[in-house]
Amino acid sequence: MNAKARIAEINNTLQAIQNGWPFFMAELQQRIDALTVQLISQESEQVRGRIKALRDLQDMPETLQQERDGITTALSEQDAAD
Repeated sequence: MNAKARIAEINNTLQAIQNGWPFFMAELQQRIDALTVQLISQESEQVRGRIKALRDLQDMPETLQQERDGITTALSEQDAAD
Protein backbone atom coordinates (compact mmCIF):
# COMPACT_ATOMS: atom_id res chain seq x y z
CA MET A 1 0.00 0.00 0.00
CA ASN A 2 1.42 3.38 -0.90
CA ALA A 3 1.75 6.21 1.59
CA LYS A 4 -1.11 8.35 0.29
CA ALA A 5 -3.48 5.37 0.32
CA ARG A 6 -2.46 4.60 3.91
CA ILE A 7 -3.11 8.22 4.94
CA ALA A 8 -6.58 8.02 3.35
CA GLU A 9 -7.24 4.73 5.13
CA ILE A 10 -6.18 6.20 8.49
CA ASN A 11 -8.35 9.30 7.92
CA ASN A 12 -11.35 7.11 7.07
CA THR A 13 -10.78 4.96 10.15
CA LEU A 14 -10.47 7.96 12.47
CA GLN A 15 -13.60 9.51 10.99
CA ALA A 16 -15.54 6.25 11.32
CA ILE A 17 -14.71 5.79 15.00
CA GLN A 18 -15.14 9.41 16.04
CA ASN A 19 -18.82 9.25 17.04
CA GLY A 20 -18.81 5.91 18.81
CA TRP A 21 -15.38 6.08 20.39
CA PRO A 22 -16.41 7.54 23.79
CA PHE A 23 -18.89 4.68 24.27
CA PHE A 24 -16.35 2.12 23.13
CA MET A 25 -13.73 3.61 25.48
CA ALA A 26 -16.12 3.27 28.42
CA GLU A 27 -16.62 -0.42 27.62
CA LEU A 28 -12.88 -0.99 27.24
CA GLN A 29 -12.22 0.70 30.57
CA GLN A 30 -14.82 -1.45 32.34
CA ARG A 31 -13.18 -4.58 30.95
CA ILE A 32 -9.71 -3.37 31.91
CA ASP A 33 -10.92 -2.59 35.43
CA ALA A 34 -12.48 -6.06 35.81
CA LEU A 35 -9.36 -7.77 34.50
CA THR A 36 -7.17 -5.66 36.78
CA VAL A 37 -9.15 -6.84 39.80
CA GLN A 38 -8.78 -10.41 38.53
CA LEU A 39 -5.04 -9.90 38.04
CA ILE A 40 -4.63 -8.58 41.58
CA SER A 41 -6.29 -11.66 43.05
CA GLN A 42 -4.63 -14.12 40.68
CA GLU A 43 -1.36 -13.36 38.87
CA SER A 44 -1.82 -14.55 35.29
CA GLU A 45 0.19 -13.80 32.17
CA GLN A 46 -2.94 -14.47 30.10
CA VAL A 47 -4.91 -11.81 31.99
CA ARG A 48 -1.96 -9.43 31.77
CA GLY A 49 -1.90 -9.99 28.00
CA ARG A 50 -5.62 -9.30 27.69
CA ILE A 51 -5.20 -6.03 29.60
CA LYS A 52 -2.35 -5.03 27.29
CA ALA A 53 -4.45 -5.81 24.21
CA LEU A 54 -7.34 -3.70 25.52
CA ARG A 55 -4.97 -0.83 26.29
CA ASP A 56 -3.59 -1.07 22.76
CA LEU A 57 -7.17 -0.64 21.50
CA GLN A 58 -7.63 2.37 23.77
CA ASP A 59 -4.53 3.94 22.24
CA MET A 60 -5.53 3.19 18.64
CA PRO A 61 -6.68 6.71 17.63
CA GLU A 62 -3.49 8.27 18.95
CA THR A 63 -1.37 5.56 17.33
CA LEU A 64 -3.10 6.09 13.99
CA GLN A 65 -2.66 9.86 14.23
CA GLN A 66 1.04 9.43 14.96
CA GLU A 67 1.41 7.07 12.01
CA ARG A 68 -0.42 9.52 9.74
CA ASP A 69 1.74 12.42 10.96
CA GLY A 70 4.90 10.41 10.35
CA ILE A 71 3.85 9.49 6.82
CA THR A 72 2.81 13.07 6.07
CA THR A 73 6.14 14.38 7.32
CA ALA A 74 8.05 11.84 5.26
CA LEU A 75 6.07 12.76 2.14
CA SER A 76 6.66 16.47 2.76
CA GLU A 77 10.39 15.88 3.16
CA GLN A 78 10.44 13.75 0.02
CA ASP A 79 8.58 16.47 -1.95
CA ALA A 80 11.02 19.10 -0.67
CA ALA A 81 13.98 16.99 -1.75
CA ASP A 82 12.58 16.53 -5.28
